[in-house]
Amino acid sequence: MNCFSEMDAADAKCFHCGWSDEGQMKNALPYGTLLNEKYLIGQAVRQNGSGFTYAALEKKSNRKVEIREFFPNTLARRDINGYNVRPVAGAELKYSDYLSEFERLSQDLTRVSGMKRIQSVLDTFTQHNTLYIVFSYVKSESLESYVEKNGLFTWVDCETQFLPVIQTLNTLHGQNVNHLGISPETLRITEDNVMILTDFEIQSVRRSGTDLTEDVYPGCWALEQYSKSRICDEVTDVYGLCASLLYALSGSVPADAVKRSADPKLMISRTVLKALPQQVPSAIANGLQVNPNDRTSSFSRLAAEFTAEPLVMERVVEAQTLRSLPTSDRRNPKAKNLPPFVWLMISFVVSLLVIILIGAVWFKDSPFSPQNLLSAFEEPQVQVSSQTIKLPNLVGEEYETIRALTESSSEYAFKIRIYEESFDDEIPAGQIMSQLPFAGSLIKAGDTVKVAVSRGEAVRVLPDILGMPEETAAEKLRLEGYVPVAVAAVSEEYAVGCVSGYVEGQPGDEVAHGSVVQYYVSTAPTPMPEAEGNE
Repeated sequence: MNCFSEMDAADAKCFHCGWSDEGQMKNALPYGTLLNEKYLIGQAVRQNGSGFTYAALEKKSNRKVEIREFFPNTLARRDINGYNVRPVAGAELKYSDYLSEFERLSQDLTRVSGMKRIQSVLDTFTQHNTLYIVFSYVKSESLESYVEKNGLFTWVDCETQFLPVIQTLNTLHGQNVNHLGISPETLRITEDNVMILTDFEIQSVRRSGTDLTEDVYPGCWALEQYSKSRICDEVTDVYGLCASLLYALSGSVPADAVKRSADPKLMISRTVLKALPQQVPSAIANGLQVNPNDRTSSFSRLAAEFTAEPLVMERVVEAQTLRSLPTSDRRNPKAKNLPPFVWLMISFVVSLLVIILIGAVWFKDSPFSPQNLLSAFEEPQVQVSSQTIKLPNLVGEEYETIRALTESSSEYAFKIRIYEESFDDEIPAGQIMSQLPFAGSLIKAGDTVKVAVSRGEAVRVLPDILGMPEETAAEKLRLEGYVPVAVAAVSEEYAVGCVSGYVEGQPGDEVAHGSVVQYYVSTAPTPMPEAEGNE
């Protein structure tokens, strides 16, 4: 009733997933309930303020799905038949209002279904006086569990895993879809080592002061979620994402936001800080500002702060809340008793140095700065590093084409680097699927733009290589993304050194990208030894 594999009646636990029949969760639908005439209900895997989530089986396709049932435990009860949901006496209007909110959630998620890095909605329907949402099932484990098993993330790991999620969240909020529960529990890592965001929920469960039980992950809730009246929106999700990112890097989330109101410091070990690029600690701190008005305002801005050079960024908040853990006790040296005249000279010298430094910074970009005055006597040079570029839209372009433009065009005077390659059945191989920073962002010439590139379809069609010379056939298979392996075989139909067929399969068969493909290469028959004659 969890993975829906065959199970020997004599076994106490499922060989595949470890499930054992310890009974269904209290108030959940019974095992084997058939919903909408096609979904077989299994184990209730979790319950929160808005209802149950079940493991279920779609009977027609025989595939596992997840089904969410609206069942607010503070407002509803089961009928005596064990199926129908009824509001408790006096809570009929509240039940109806929260059910309408759950329905709006289902509509929003259906509208954005199919986006990468989130669970897809497959179906919605009403039954038993309540509403059900059917999600695709993706085998995965929580970020929290993943870090416990595999250790902390490096920044390279974070770029690979978190930046695509940030891009997805940027798109979701453009569609007015909030999550409000981003945490190391709702961020999950799939078997293919891809981070996805799960467990979208109605807002009434993700804030205090409502009639429903709160679904809170300590350290990842923003301050505004502890209020019934304050607005929760994109900046709230920025807080949860940055708290989860901090967990991946350090193994702990920030202190509770209410406590941080009095002491907003973030504690990160000096070892972790030293391993991060210069702009990253400030970007995390900006995203974890307790006051939502001081916090990074959007995911597009957050992505820019993580990826762009700090000098290009407009000043948002002075990120002074980030502190490192002390590594040793340091004592301030005691002031020595010096004559007043010596103190006066020291003060004069220090003041003069401060004035010079301030002047150097203030007039750095002035035409009368020392650097610019000296450069007037030097040979003219191209000042590419001071140029600001409005980043073009790279999505849909060929990666190799853009890479070539970065070497020849002043409009593309930036570096380009692939941070992710993934299969996509609709986007051709080599085409850019996403970019960071986003199109329209201002960057400095010479900065690095990171892109995700399609590897094309995960399943390819075996090409027709019959009769080709072995080297030509091998190259054709490599171009299709396969690993070619030649097997010698005698053939009377094909010339020596030419392909006589596949070891398994035929041209046109679908085979997964990256698979080892064996093929026969015609070879001359081994000559028979001559029989020895009698003397």
